[in-house]
Amino acid sequence: MSKYYRNLVKKLEEEVKSRFICSDSVLKIIVLNQLHHRATTLLRAPRGSGKSTLMLLMLRGMYGSSFVVISGASEVKRGEVLGRLHLPSLEKEGVEKVVWAAFVKSEGKGLDEVNRLNPYTTANIYHMLQFGEVWAYGHRAKVEDYTLIANENPQDPTTFIHPPPFYDRFDVCVYLRPLTLSEKFALQEILEKYKGEIVETMPQVLSPEDLREIREEVEEIEIDIELRGLINTLVRDLQVCVRNRELSELKPLALCEGCHFIRDVCSKIKEGPSERAGIVLSYLVKAKIWLEGSCSKEDVFEMLRWVLPHRITLTRTKNIILDLKEIIEQEKVKMRDRESRRQWYILNELVKKFNRGLYLKAKEIALEDLVFAEELVKLEEKWISEKLIRPEESVKYNLGIEVL
Repeated sequence: MSKYYRNLVKKLEEEVKSRFICSDSVLKIIVLNQLHHRATTLLRAPRGSGKSTLMLLMLRGMYGSSFVVISGASEVKRGEVLGRLHLPSLEKEGVEKVVWAAFVKSEGKGLDEVNRLNPYTTANIYHMLQFGEVWAYGHRAKVEDYTLIANENPQDPTTFIHPPPFYDRFDVCVYLRPLTLSEKFALQEILEKYKGEIVETMPQVLSPEDLREIREEVEEIEIDIELRGLINTLVRDLQVCVRNRELSELKPLALCEGCHFIRDVCSKIKEGPSERAGIVLSYLVKAKIWLEGSCSKEDVFEMLRWVLPHRITLTRTKNIILDLKEIIEQEKVKMRDRESRRQWYILNELVKKFNRGLYLKAKEIALEDLVFAEELVKLEEKWISEKLIRPEESVKYNLGIEVL
C-alpha cells in the first residue's frame, strides 16, 4: 500500500503544479508538510500572488469540497470559529448545548488573510493549534487530526499584529513571489487550458482516509542518529547565547559587544527559534524518507529555510529569505569544521573517561564552538568536584559560560 499512497502524493503535487506556478522547492515542501498529523502551513505573499489559490488547490486535492475556509477579510463571528448555543435546548430544557462550528469539525481547514483576523479569533485558533481542543460556553470539544493551510500578506495596511507564539504553531512558512515575464505567459496558457477555472477543475487526489493512513506510516519512520544529531545541533546553534540572551535585559547588538563569539551565527540572531523548529524538522525528515526513500543532510538544510522564517528574529533584516540563506550557509561550513575536528568523538570519549590530552584539545575547540563549549562545561563541573581539573583552568571560568 505504501507505493500506492506515494503515487497518490506525487499525483497531488503534479495536479497542483499543472495549475499553479511557483518554484519546485516551494511546492515540494508544502506537499511534504501535509504528510504528518495536524499539519499547518502558512503562505506569505503580496496581494495578487496566488496565495489563496494555492491554499484552495491543496485543500481540494486532499478533501474535495469538504473543507472550511474562514476569511479575515470578513467579520468573523464566534459561531463561525467555535460554535453557538443550541437555543431550543436552552429555552425548553434550560440546558446549554453547543453546536460546534463546521471549522472545528472539518478535517480540512483554511484561513484566508490571517493578518486581518481580529485578535479574539486568533486567540481561539491558537488554543486549538496549541492544545488540540476548543472551548465555547463552558463546553470543550477535542479536535482530531486535521490539515490547516493559511495565507497572509503582512504588508497589508489593515494588518493586526499577532503574537509570535501564534505563528510558531505553523510548521512551515513559505514565501511566494510575483511572476516573472515568462511565467506570466505560462499562467495565461494555464488559464486558457482550464478556461479560467483553475480551482474548480482541481480533482480530489487523496481521501481523508488515505491521508490518515499515510500519516500513520510516516509516524512509524525511524530517523537515524546522524540526522537527529544534525537537527538538534542546528536548532541549538540558533538558540545558544553565552550571555543568556533570553534572560538579559540587553538585546543584540549591545549584548554582543565584546563577546568572544561576536562573529558566530549567534551574534546575528535577536530571538532564536523554539523547540518546535526541531520537532517540525523531524516530521519533515520522516516524510521525506517515506516519500522518496532517503533524506540527506543537504535536504535538512533546505527544509530549514521554511521552518525558520516565522520563528526567528534577526539583529538585522534586509530580506528574510536571503538573510536566512546566508546563516544556513554559515552553518554548513560550521558542520564541516566539526566533522574535520572530530569534536563529537572527542566529547564522547571524555564522557566515558577523563583524559587530559583530549581535554586540552576540547578546550581549543570550545573557543570556536559555543554549543560544544556548553556541553564541555557540564563535564567540567563533574571533573572539578573530583579534583581532576582546577576551576581557574576551566572553559566556564575563561569564557564565563553559565549552564542553567
